[in-house]
Amino acid sequence: MSDASHPYFASPAAPARPRSLVTHGLAFAWGLAEATFFFIVPDVLLTRVALRDFRASVIASLWAVAGTLVGGTALWFAARHDATQFLLNAFDWIPGISRELIVRTAQSLNTHGLSALAAGAVSGQPYKLFAVHAGAQELPLLAFLAVSAAARFARFTLTSTVVWLAGRVLRRQSDAFRLNLHAYGWFVFYTAYFVLTR
Repeated sequence: MSDASHPYFASPAAPARPRSLVTHGLAFAWGLAEATFFFIVPDVLLTRVALRDFRASVIASLWAVAGTLVGGTALWFAARHDATQFLLNAFDWIPGISRELIVRTAQSLNTHGLSALAAGAVSGQPYKLFAVHAGAQELPLLAFLAVSAAARFARFTLTSTVVWLAGRVLRRQSDAFRLNLHAYGWFVFYTAYFVLTR
């Protein structure tokens, strides 16, 4: 049997690439949106991908990081050009963001510098606030982006790994069960988050 006729090389596998391109585009767009105005983290998408393919979730995480950096750059420049107060007033209307959280993020960045981004990535402090405050406090853009990339990728990989491991534990369950459990888990998480931060 020739390689071309082997089942491994059969054409039904071809649609995987278009699906991956859609996932990459969605991850980039989600990272960009969450870095600027959206209030649901890209981890929701990335962990769902991780349930079926951990490697694909890592690649999608890189695209989400790229989107995040584009959004962070835009906010950093806007803050440097006197849009800080306008942006923070607008963010105050976003679910999960309060005036207290805005002030706390500014203080954290002022006290700890860019290392605050690492703690913020796992403590529920929105990235968009760090981006605006970094611009307002005139922190170097390239350093801000470098730390942002490392912190966000580490967080995305961490959440994807946890969900992938959970999926392995539940591998005897159906795909529908695991996907539904994933959706319920994020629903419970955000319900608790919005209650605690309002």
